Amino acid sequence: MYKNLLLIFLVAAFSASAGVNSSKLYISDLAVLKSEEAMTVNMTVSPADYKVKTNNLVKLTPILIGQNDTLSLPAVTVAGRNAWYHEVRSNAADPMLLRAGKKTTLAYSATVPYQDWMAVSRMEIVCDTLSECRCDIRSGSISVAEMDFTPKNYESDSSTFAYIVPTDTIEKIFDLSGSANIVFKVNRTDIDWSYKSNYAELDSILRTIAVVKDNPDATVEQIMLTGYASPEGSYSNNVRLAKGRTEVVKNYVAQHSDFPSSVYTTSYVPEDWEGLRAWLSTSIVPDKESIIALIDDSSVAIENKNDVLRSRFPEQYAFLLANVYPSLRHTDYRITYKIRRYFDVAEIATVMAISPRNLSLNEFFLLANSYEKGSPEYHDVFLTAARIYPDSDVANLNAAFSAISQNELNSARMFLGRVAPSAETAYAWGIIYAKEGDYDKALEMLRQARDGGAENADETIRRVTEASRPGQAVRVL
Repeated sequence: MYKNLLLIFLVAAFSASAGVNSSKLYISDLAVLKSEEAMTVNMTVSPADYKVKTNNLVKLTPILIGQNDTLSLPAVTVAGRNAWYHEVRSNAADPMLLRAGKKTTLAYSATVPYQDWMAVSRMEIVCDTLSECRCDIRSGSISVAEMDFTPKNYESDSSTFAYIVPTDTIEKIFDLSGSANIVFKVNRTDIDWSYKSNYAELDSILRTIAVVKDNPDATVEQIMLTGYASPEGSYSNNVRLAKGRTEVVKNYVAQHSDFPSSVYTTSYVPEDWEGLRAWLSTSIVPDKESIIALIDDSSVAIENKNDVLRSRFPEQYAFLLANVYPSLRHTDYRITYKIRRYFDVAEIATVMAISPRNLSLNEFFLLANSYEKGSPEYHDVFLTAARIYPDSDVANLNAAFSAISQNELNSARMFLGRVAPSAETAYAWGIIYAKEGDYDKALEMLRQARDGGAENADETIRRVTEASRPGQAVRVL
């Protein structure tokens, strides 16, 4: 028997075939199974080929071995003829007793409580050959299985992230806008220069225009001025004031700029009820809901609305007239301009460093793809694009994917919070949940993304599904 065991060790040392060690012990169907509560070892032991002297027996003891812990399982005894009879007389009920040379097999199964140290462990079978005096003649052990039950975390790679190619724009049209609260004397359309704030308000328009004017790659397409008047007085007079004051502002801007008259467009709002409504919605004025309802009431003619407001809410009206109506006399402006297109990525990189607002989303995307995926430069381009285009779903989705690739999940959540629901949004959320280990929620979102046609959803579902399964990695040696 000692020679047989030695042969086993030599064969095992040089064999790479699965199950070689266990088969040399005449063990088959070896399986190590794990549940949350227990670990089970199953195998079939065949004594037919064991050559054991009649008075000797062999004990096969499975042992689970971790880094610092071991646990012995119930042993199987393969006995020679005389030893078998002796064992039967001594312990006739032993289910683990086999007679060497017989074809009767044993379906071995042992279950033990699962312990954390078993997550990464191996199983050896200790072979003890005992004489008729039960003295240990020979002893040795052989590894028959390696186990790794550690949870498998979801891992993404560059192919996981479905960056969206922005639509290429033939013309890059941008807007800059603002509002100037220029003070006019009552019932007058000329600028009152006694109010020092008027200089600053008008200068704010000129400074905005200068941003475009001083940009060598920009061409002004339109300067839109919209004048607003407050609701007091007659409606027809407010029309005159709104139109006249808008024209005065336009003339002032034109005198301090060198744009052709064709770029200027004006409009007017005789009574800024929307502005009043917006102010009231965040105020603590008594009966503000009733005042807002009056503003929204289309059955009250706009020409009469201010008089109705004054008669129904005299105290609130006096307050609004003194404190809010002046801010309703303002001029809104919007400068629409065109930026030339950039095609060379080196130039795009320079523009991003100096004037990133000159770039379209498509140009940002071209620049990003000139860098290695996942590199700091690649990541920075998408973050900059989202900063320049905070209302763009495409910019925020790409920034979210980039943040996820860097494991910056809180940043990714922020970007996705700006995006409308879509298949791509669900896909991004699915990856975030998977990285956080919430596989049920991840699969729910990924299936929703797949049903919406999101790219790569099927492959990501497969990976997340694999990660969600408890580790059952067993290698039979």
